[in-house]
Amino acid sequence: MNPQTPQHPLVSIITVCLNSAATIRATIESVERQTYSPIQYIFIDGGSSDGTLAAIKNHSDRVDVVISEKDRGISDAFNKGIALAKGEFIQLLNADDMLDDHKIEKSVALLESNPQAGFVFGDVVKVDTAGHREKVSGDPNYSHTIRYTMGAIPHPSLLARRRLYDVYGGFDLRRKIAMDYDWLLRVHRGGERGIYSNEILVVMTAGGMSDANMLAAYREVRDISIEHGLSRVIAHSYYTARFLKHKIYLFLGWRKEN
Repeated sequence: MNPQTPQHPLVSIITVCLNSAATIRATIESVERQTYSPIQYIFIDGGSSDGTLAAIKNHSDRVDVVISEKDRGISDAFNKGIALAKGEFIQLLNADDMLDDHKIEKSVALLESNPQAGFVFGDVVKVDTAGHREKVSGDPNYSHTIRYTMGAIPHPSLLARRRLYDVYGGFDLRRKIAMDYDWLLRVHRGGERGIYSNEILVVMTAGGMSDANMLAAYREVRDISIEHGLSRVIAHSYYTARFLKHKIYLFLGWRKEN
């Protein structure tokens, strides 16, 4: 959008999408409202056929790069965007999420005032189709549990230094759901740390993830933790606990509705 200036480093925002016409406009407009500049905005589209590309074109004056082609999944699409990013900082923004107006400004300020930090993160507010809102807070003490399970580091709220992708690589194409956990574990094991702030906020569209997909995500988290050195016994224990907690949550939700 704007050239990099000595006063403010460039931030690259990457949105991956596929047939996202229903939500993409709100996502783009949330980027347009950012109080921070300069921003490079990159779209990686998986070959949409529903009007997504037309919606992006309507905002072409605020979008810098658009790639539309088949990919090998979300991890592949993220990696394509990261390869095209020119910013010192990188924000991944899904096609149905929206940034708070000050999200990038506050994230950059926190990283610049904490040069030892590799990334910053905050909270997300999940909003479903009925308008119900649920806040998911980030965990400032995530480092105590990340070896065992995916902690509360809401990925849509995360702004990372570009050097983390340069040093630790992008997302593993084998991972279809929990690719962020695998990446964060690599970064954490490399000695990098993140900082939480409750002033960083992203609105996330809830719904669409089935019970089967949620349990698949738990299994993928389990397998990733084992691959990174956690014992199978402990990993399976955490998976079982999350599985049971999820089932209880679904049951109590059903009881409330009935």
